[in-house]
Amino acid sequence: MPDSKTPDTPGGTLSCTAYCTTIQGACTAANLQYSDMATCVATCAHFTVGAASDTSGDTLGCRTNHAMLAQTGPGTHCVHAGPSGGGVCGMPCEGFCSIVVPECPTQWPSATTCPTMCAGLNPVPAYTANVQSGDSLSCRIYHATAASTNPTTHCPHTAVTGSATCQ
Repeated sequence: MPDSKTPDTPGGTLSCTAYCTTIQGACTAANLQYSDMATCVATCAHFTVGAASDTSGDTLGCRTNHAMLAQTGPGTHCVHAGPSGGGVCGMPCEGFCSIVVPECPTQWPSATTCPTMCAGLNPVPAYTANVQSGDSLSCRIYHATAASTNPTTHCPHTAVTGSATCQ
């Protein structure tokens, strides 16, 4: 994905660097979506680009628009802009599977079975990067994003069974 242009307004050119700069600035503390910039950029590489005008759907375009909206409404828009999509920029299992299947093929070997396996995971609490333990989809999304920069440590935590961290 090209990463040299900045989406200054909805309708602009999409890039992971611009998206991550925006979401990292807007979504902090209780609304944190990525632990750091490197994790955001590495995770973003797994998103379908879509169009800069997207306001819904599992795309970088949708997430970029909601990251911009999060600058004035973080409590509402950060979860939409983040890796789970928050039900607006994709459903949480869509976001999770787009990240975890390529990052953690031992734990999640198939894009075909991932959505079904994911559907059985506890959807509570809602995703933030602050949920790093406990038996939930949110814990696994956090570790899937972390696996984008450190798969050896974090992929085992995404597993449906056998994870000491997300069980």
